[in-house]
Amino acid sequence: MGLKKYSFPRQSISDSEKDLEWCKENLKAITKYVGNSSSGQESKLSGREKDIANYNLYNGHLNAADYEYITDQYGIPYPAQLANFPLISTKIDLLVNEDGERPLDKKVKSINKKAAIRKENFKVSMVVNKLLAEVKHEFKEKFGVEAETENDKFPIPDDIDEYMRYEYKELIEEVCQDGLDYLIDRHRLKDTFRDGLRDFLVTGKVFYKVYIKNGDPFTRRVDPRTLIWDKTVQSDYLEDAQWVAEERWLTVNEVIDEYRDDLKSKDIQKLEELGAINSNEGLSNFNSEFEWVDYSENKGVRLRIVTAEWKSIKELKYKVSENKHDSRTPFKKIVKNDYKSRKNEKTESIFIDDIWEATEIAGQVWVQCRRRPNQVRSVDDAGSTPLSYAGCIHNHTTGNSKSLVDLLRHTQMLYNIVHYHIELTLARAGGKAVIYDVAQLPTNIGMDMQTVMYHLKTDGVIPINSMQEGGDATKFNQFQQVDFTLSSSVQQLINLKLMLEQTAGQISGVSPQREGAISQYEYVGNVQRSVVQSSLSTKGWFHQHNEVKKMVFERLCNLMKLCWSKGKKAGYVLGDGGFKFLNVLPDIALNDYGIFIGDSGKDDAMRKMVQEMSAQALQSGNLSLLDAIKVLKTESLSEAEVVLERGLDGMKEMQQQMQEQQQQQQQMMQEQEAQKLKIEAQQKTAELLNKVQVAQIGADSRIEVAEIQTEQKHSSDLLKEENKVRLEAAKADFQDQMNENESHRNINQPNTKK
Repeated sequence: MGLKKYSFPRQSISDSEKDLEWCKENLKAITKYVGNSSSGQESKLSGREKDIANYNLYNGHLNAADYEYITDQYGIPYPAQLANFPLISTKIDLLVNEDGERPLDKKVKSINKKAAIRKENFKVSMVVNKLLAEVKHEFKEKFGVEAETENDKFPIPDDIDEYMRYEYKELIEEVCQDGLDYLIDRHRLKDTFRDGLRDFLVTGKVFYKVYIKNGDPFTRRVDPRTLIWDKTVQSDYLEDAQWVAEERWLTVNEVIDEYRDDLKSKDIQKLEELGAINSNEGLSNFNSEFEWVDYSENKGVRLRIVTAEWKSIKELKYKVSENKHDSRTPFKKIVKNDYKSRKNEKTESIFIDDIWEATEIAGQVWVQCRRRPNQVRSVDDAGSTPLSYAGCIHNHTTGNSKSLVDLLRHTQMLYNIVHYHIELTLARAGGKAVIYDVAQLPTNIGMDMQTVMYHLKTDGVIPINSMQEGGDATKFNQFQQVDFTLSSSVQQLINLKLMLEQTAGQISGVSPQREGAISQYEYVGNVQRSVVQSSLSTKGWFHQHNEVKKMVFERLCNLMKLCWSKGKKAGYVLGDGGFKFLNVLPDIALNDYGIFIGDSGKDDAMRKMVQEMSAQALQSGNLSLLDAIKVLKTESLSEAEVVLERGLDGMKEMQQQMQEQQQQQQQMMQEQEAQKLKIEAQQKTAELLNKVQVAQIGADSRIEVAEIQTEQKHSSDLLKEENKVRLEAAKADFQDQMNENESHRNINQPNTKK
């Protein structure tokens, strides 16, 4: 018997009519509704069986029935064991780990009208200040006088449009940015997104629930196997759906712990009665069409919990009063729907989205049947509000959603079959065997098969008697040999295995080069091109998941307006081990926020390029070691650019300072050298003057001495002449005396010669 069809109850009714029974009818319409065939609606939970099979295949759990046409062809099992050889999981894990290693590059922007006006006014003021700076420069050059203005302390960028587009941040945007960093650290959002991406690659679906938990915005990954949604909406994203429901299986204690504030005593009693069941036979009185209660010896009793959300309609009525100050903008005040207009008074009504929720426990207890609290509405558009679920169904608009596992399923099965046949071939392999006719046993000489095998092993001889009784020597045929060694088919199977690996890489976009399988004969350029092409092939998966991340971050920021409306102070740890203090101001609620998510793959490649450039700058001396380390520790391209730019500017400034210092030192040395030369010149001049003076004095002295000597010489010459005359006279007298003495000696000396 088919399931009973339910239609949604009317939504455009008053709040007083939206009671418990109305919520139950909506919940039944969601969980049991079966649309017509043209809508593509399924009676079962959104292809759950396929999603479960995909996860089993990813985890390596084989369904033996899928391989029976290979393993049990003749009803006799082959000597080989069917096993899963990972082909899909390695590629999915690589993509998940790649994305997990990339930073969450996000930028918060306030996007409401007032924020846009503030930013435009700030841009205009910067343009004016830039013009004033140009006028000041011309004034200074012309008159040599420095003109001062009030905004001189604010630096003006060269490209104002680029600065406003990428760098400018309001204080409230920086606070929200810090708030997201706090939530990422506090609730481990990186791990949550890793699990979500794995869901996306395995099932083609990724879902998150964003709500307030313990006073903070919170994000929880939702298992795609537990969610149903409005499939009539032609969109890949869950935010466009009109309703969504989540199914969970919890123990009785878990249910009571989670919903204790909403459960009544009689409800708890019912749940405890269910918890006391200890066999499947005891469930007969509780099971419905969907089997709300499950029992197993390992897990005990678990209850089926279905939580649904749907978009209802709410009439908003307000009275309009005249504005004496501005006739174009009348005053509007919200009133009750049953408000009756007074004389000369006008009322208007609009219809807005209104999110309602309900939870059904074990098909017997209903809780939280109410308008969903903490509905976030835009400052500029209060008519719309999103569901608390965000997600994406890959290629849902084409009606043929496919996951990466779906694309590789058949290839994985063939891969397992090839490995199965390789094992089967190895099991059949043996040495060379001989076909031995047992009729040739020489039984007439007392030899049996064991003896024959002994002689074959020891002597290498097989004795036979062809002429034994009944024998015919002419019919004897030589023994034949059969080759059971490993055949060449193994190599063919190995080639087929390699072909399947290549095919899987082409289908998934994950090339062997991207996995690190690089041949020694491959050129570096070819490897790089292969990796780039592989990244382009898988870019679609990351792009859609980034869009979902963007939705999650936007809802987290907008939930901050509700739960942090009175401010928030907290500390959190940064990714590099640092510490930062969060200080949220109450005016956070006055803005709407949009999130920019960078292209993680492209940004990651660019970030690596920036890091390589920083290493080159370090080697060339244009970047300090500390700044190079800071660039390596950055988690986003924008942060790396800022750190590198600041490091280069700082190093340039330091180099300029060093150059100035060197120039100053050189100038001082030159001045010192000039002073030294000056002093030396002065000393030499003084010495020269001294020498000149000494020389002058010496010259004067010599002149005087010369004059004296001249006079003395004249007197001396006269004296010499006089003395000469006297000497000559003395010499003459001396000679005469000598002659006279000689004469006397000759007279007195006797003559000895005869």
